[in-house]
Amino acid sequence: MTAVVKESMLKVIVASIGGFVIAVAMNWFLIPSGVYSTGFTGLAQILTQVLQGTAFAFGENVWFLVLNLPLIVLAWIMLGRSFTIITLISVLATTIFIGLIPQYAVIPGDQTLNAVFGGVLLAIGTGITIKFGASTGGFDIVALIFARFSDRSVGLYLFVLNFLIAILAGALFGWSTALYTIVFIYVTSKVVDEIHTSNQRLTIFIITNHADDITTALHQHIIRGITQMPAIGTYSRAEKSTLMMVIERHELRDIERICRDADETVFINVVATDSVVGYFRKG
Repeated sequence: MTAVVKESMLKVIVASIGGFVIAVAMNWFLIPSGVYSTGFTGLAQILTQVLQGTAFAFGENVWFLVLNLPLIVLAWIMLGRSFTIITLISVLATTIFIGLIPQYAVIPGDQTLNAVFGGVLLAIGTGITIKFGASTGGFDIVALIFARFSDRSVGLYLFVLNFLIAILAGALFGWSTALYTIVFIYVTSKVVDEIHTSNQRLTIFIITNHADDITTALHQHIIRGITQMPAIGTYSRAEKSTLMMVIERHELRDIERICRDADETVFINVVATDSVVGYFRKG
């Protein structure tokens, strides 16, 4: 089994686990306590409540899937095929698990605690999925697109977008509901930013005897500039090459794998980067 296949299988597993964790947050904390979730899970809750007794009285899981389908198409166009496939798996896993896991009030009668613990769980499910190169659908896709073209964090965009859900929930079901939903949104956005590190930049130095092989492989998979410099090992006096790149932290995993595939003896030094002057593509 190749490293690429292993990495793809790992992403599928993580996306499925993320979907399960989100479903637990929904069915054990948010739905039973009347706290409305973020993004399309929150919209699914609202639609389920508003459309009860009509021909469109579907469950939260069905509405979650229906709402996500147009954004899956958008993700395919703007964020790439690999990202979209794993995102679709995440959406399907969330849909299935919300339908399978019974709704149960773990903390009955305390909306604040349900908002906090539900927010932490949902953020963990969302954060690990984004960290491994996908999303859980809905506003995650919109936030990732916005963050790619600005210096703002994914969590900030999620907070702003999801604040609209709180306003809608408050207008429909009472403003106390909106306040609990805002608590949930705040907790979720903070935890997502702790897990998803796309705004953390690194400088990596790759020392290798196979610079051409590594740069060719990197350019095929990573959209980053690479600076190549000659180097000499002071002990062996052997001539080598040093490749320098500025990347985002979530790209490091793939870059390390690509470098090891091209050169088993590669040496990689990773340095934290506080700021970058000049053009730097957020990806």
